[in-house]
Formats: sequence, structure tokens, C-alpha cells
Amino acid sequence: MRRTKEEAAETRSEILQSAKALFLDKGYENVSLEEIATTAGVTRGAVHWHFKNKQGLMFAIRDEAQQPFQELAERMSRELPPNPLDLVADAIAAIFEDVQQDPRKRSMLKVMMHLDMAFCDGTTSRASSFRQDMHDNFERIFTLMNEKTQLPAPWTPDTAASALTAVIGGLITEWTLDRGNFQLAPCGQMFIKMVLKTWFPSAQMQEIETSAA
Repeated sequence: MRRTKEEAAETRSEILQSAKALFLDKGYENVSLEEIATTAGVTRGAVHWHFKNKQGLMFAIRDEAQQPFQELAERMSRELPPNPLDLVADAIAAIFEDVQQDPRKRSMLKVMMHLDMAFCDGTTSRASSFRQDMHDNFERIFTLMNEKTQLPAPWTPDTAASALTAVIGGLITEWTLDRGNFQLAPCGQMFIKMVLKTWFPSAQMQEIETSAA
């Protein structure tokens, strides 16, 4: 049974990575489930079983962005490191850097934003789940940090998590729409550090390298 679960997880990962590569290379609308299945070396039925459709694949790709925050929350729950604020800022900065370095990801983000808008009527919980998961991860992190360094009034771990989730979403949206010269790196990275420093002014934070143009 364990081997079967491992094989299923491996198949799911292969399908997801194949879909991600195809979406980046050809664009979401130009890729079929058959092409994804062929590239992954599986049947179309396997793609349906793991992800149901292309939207399911896109949501799964987006959900991968949660992993750094989930891992950080788990790490802090075991033992609060001496530099938790740096770790939060670095995790967000790494995502901003990764997204900006590959211009193809701008079009993929536009598709994700469109899917969010399409599902905001409440017919499914999947779109809101991503934002809620991000909020929950940040709330866990801020709750642990708050035990050592109190958030200034009127902030709480919950409201700080809500605000940070909104800020990240807003910065990525602004960059994705390409309406000006705003860059996630370094501008977005520096803004995140400024926000975090406002909540935890006594914490020491390393400077973000501003080598990105």
C-alpha cells in the first residue's frame, strides 16, 4: 500500500511539473490535457484523476507557493529561531525574485488572477482557500513571534496576517498588470521589509540586496 501511495504521489508530481513547463512555454490556453498527459508519460485519465481539469492543475501550481510559509510555520512551532523576521521577509523575497526572473510567469499569473475572479462568487472554496491558507500560515508565524515581541496596538496576529496577505496580493497584481515601472525585486521586497519592521520595530533585520533591476 505504501508503495502504491508513493507511486501515486510521484505520478501526480510528474503531471504537475509537465503542466507547469507547458503552461510557461506555450501559454495556458494553448495546452491540452492530452498534451500534458503525453509529456508526463501518463494517460489522460490519470490527469483527470489527480487534477480533474486544467483549472485544477493551475490551482495546484499556485498552491505550491504556500510551501515556504508552511515549512517556516512548522519550523517556528518547533523552535523560534533568533531571526524570525528575516526568515519571513526572505521567504517572500525569494518568491518575488523567482517570479520576476522569468517573464513567462507574468502571463501565468494573469491566468491565476482570472481564475480567482471567476470563482469569487462562492461557488467553490478553492479560490478563497489559497488566500486563507496564506493568512493561516502568517497568523501562526505572527502568533509565535508575538509571544516574544508584542505586536503594537491595535495589531493582532490575525489582523497582521490579513494585512500582509493583502499586501502581497496587491504587489503581485500591480506587477502582473505591468502598469508602470514597479518591480517586485527590489521594490516589492523592500516594501515588505518596511511593513514587517513597522510591526516588530525592535527586531533586527538584514538589508535586502538590491542587485535586481
